[in-house]
Formats: sequence, C-alpha cells, structure tokens
Amino acid sequence: MRILLTGATGLLGSHLARVLVTRGDTVTAIVRPTSRTESLRQLGVQCLPIPLDQIDSLTAAMRNTDAVVHAAARVHTTGLWSDYYHVTVTGTCNVLAAAAASKIRHFIHISSVGVYGWPRPDGRPFVETDGYGQLHRWNYYSRAKLLAEQLVHQSSVPFTILRPTLVYGPGDAGTLGRIVAALQSRRLKFIGDGTNRLSLIFVTDVANAIAATVHQPKVTGEIFNVAADELCLTQQEFIHQLCHLTGAAVPNSRISYATADRLAFFSECIAHATAFQVCPPLTRLAVLLLGGRRGYNSDKLRHTLNWQPTVAMTDGLRAYESSRNSETNH
Repeated sequence: MRILLTGATGLLGSHLARVLVTRGDTVTAIVRPTSRTESLRQLGVQCLPIPLDQIDSLTAAMRNTDAVVHAAARVHTTGLWSDYYHVTVTGTCNVLAAAAASKIRHFIHISSVGVYGWPRPDGRPFVETDGYGQLHRWNYYSRAKLLAEQLVHQSSVPFTILRPTLVYGPGDAGTLGRIVAALQSRRLKFIGDGTNRLSLIFVTDVANAIAATVHQPKVTGEIFNVAADELCLTQQEFIHQLCHLTGAAVPNSRISYATADRLAFFSECIAHATAFQVCPPLTRLAVLLLGGRRGYNSDKLRHTLNWQPTVAMTDGLRAYESSRNSETNH
C-alpha cells in the first residue's frame, strides 16, 4: 500500500515507518523542514518538508495514496495553549481538508486515551463507548487531542481513530527521559503507596496496531483503545526497574497523591503567570501518569484485528535503556 504519514520523526512515527516499510508498504512522510530525516531516508521513506498549514501542498502529496496516518501532534506536557492548538488542532484540520480534496479512502487518526479525562472513582477501565471526560483547564495535550478527534468525526473522510495509552520505548526523550533525569538527580519521590499499575504501552506494539488498522479499511468509522495494561508494572516496580537499569538510587521518600497534585497545580500557576519563562518542574498530568489509578480496555481492537501487545514492561525498559546507552556512546 501507498501510505502518507505525518509525525514520522516522532517516537511513534519513526517506529511506525519502520514497521510499515518492513511490511512492504511504500511510505511518504510529511516532515517539518527543520527535522532530521536521515534514519527515515535510510529506510527508503520519501520525506517531504511540508508545513501542516500548506493545504495545497498536502493535497498534492496525497495524490495516488491509499491511506493517511495522521500522528503529528504536540506531545509536550507543558507549554502555551496556542502552540497545542496550532499543531494538534489546526494541523489536523488542514490534513483532513487535504485528505478530503484528495478523496483519501482511509484516514487513520492517532488520538489518546487522555480524551477520557480523569480515572473513574470505582477504577473501572475505560472502553470506546465511554464519552469524553472532564479535563482540567491546563491539560492542553488532552484538550487538543479531544478537539482534533471532534474534527475527524465532523469530516467527510472515511476514518479510524486509535487511542493509545502513554507510549514509551527506544528514542523516548520525553516522559521516560524526564523520569530518569529526576531519578539521577534524586528529585523523584514515590506517589502514594506505589501499588498503582501504570498504563503504558511499548512503541512497537502501538506501531503494529496502526499497521494492522491501515491494512483493514473495513474498520472505517471505528474507535479503538490501544492498551497493554496487563503487561505493565506497578509504580514501585517500574521505579525499581529503572533504578536497576540506570544505576540511580531508589527514592527513599514518598508523597501523597493529593499533595503531589497540589504542588503540581502550584507549579503550573507559576508557569502560566510567567508565560512559561519558568517551566513547571511538576504537572498534574505527570502526577496522574505516574501515580494515578486508571485503566483502559483494548478488547475491541484485539478481537477485531487479532492484535496482541507482546512487549512486557520489563523488556521494554531494557530496550529503552539499551538504546539510551547506545546514543550516549555515539
């Protein structure tokens, strides 16, 4: 198949490009003009430096394309709302407009389980039929993902929406990178009793789910959670494993979830008051990701496309640390 991919230089997009090429697909990547594309070009991916606000150029790039995978988004946990809106919301609007003009037959939109909002009080996992949740004002990442999803629903393009949990793996300079840095500087504390099970998924498991969706246009109009909660560690096990792999000392203190959440809110207030001249050392989204008790059900994807996550978190963290060491040595 001929596939056009946005967000190809990001953590998920770069792994997805490799999976698609390995399957025999022809991949064209829409990249920022300033992006490093050497690894993509080595795979045989054609890279087109087209900003997402150039709808005519996007439309031309989509001609003779079988499917579009839209993974481009602002993934940082902090920043100005205008940046999230421009990249995630306006970017999605423009890519959809180009897809409609090109009469794309299958548009795969990569969203997030963040659109469900806060965990349920009773701890039940979220399923695809659950509605959008309540999001706090400064959870810009999830708010932008929610608005982008709504644009997809309103479009005339045949679509499939995938909602992964937090993605991690080799090349992750975001969430895992910040956690490792906090461990090595001894700034990290356990949140609560540490028995909450994290909701993360290894990057190649998500890439394989997307590839399976691309090759099954019969799933247009569907939404799928992409989760591997059963393969995840508890917060305490996760931190111990990272410390073992990186040589960092295990934190010897803990903080209650409520206190961590309040401190994160205070940090966010300072950041917003200074227009992010002061970057918050902690955010409520980060507290939720590490210390929250939440779950997501992906049975629909497993039964519909016979997909299964295969990488246990212990193995995924080893792969992450191995790649980090390799980058350091080079």
